[in-house]
Amino acid sequence: MSSAPEPPVDVTKDILIVDGAPKGRNQSGRSWKTRPQKRASSLVTKVKLNNLSRTWDEKQDAKRVRKMAKDKELELREEKRQAAILKKERRLENEKRRAENEFRSASRSAQTLNYNDAGVKLKAMNKKQLRQIKKTRMNTKTGVVEYVPAYAK
Repeated sequence: MSSAPEPPVDVTKDILIVDGAPKGRNQSGRSWKTRPQKRASSLVTKVKLNNLSRTWDEKQDAKRVRKMAKDKELELREEKRQAAILKKERRLENEKRRAENEFRSASRSAQTLNYNDAGVKLKAMNKKQLRQIKKTRMNTKTGVVEYVPAYAK
């Protein structure tokens, strides 16, 4: 098997030559100046280098590739949505468990304040003890009784 280099492909054979210059290119070489293509006769469509003239198979291949990319994108989007749903469920479970644990631990160490001597007890407490005061409240979302800070809204 000899690996002879392939001869360079002649690109100029597919380019139409009009008035001594390739059709679709500027004679001055200024590529940013576009030639107006208003008339159907002046459109450059028959050149193979031009992307406008593609075979049916090429069009179908491009369509198939686009469809595969779109399907993959939809699949990734659905995976992301499912992951977000699972994350939300897990977070809600953790919040519920945390609230239950907090209620259980707070109810063990809870003291009831009688309204008669509440003022005296509160006056005797220091700041740290005052911060630990909790009150019970019904959670509207879960319907569970929970301990909350005394001044929580």
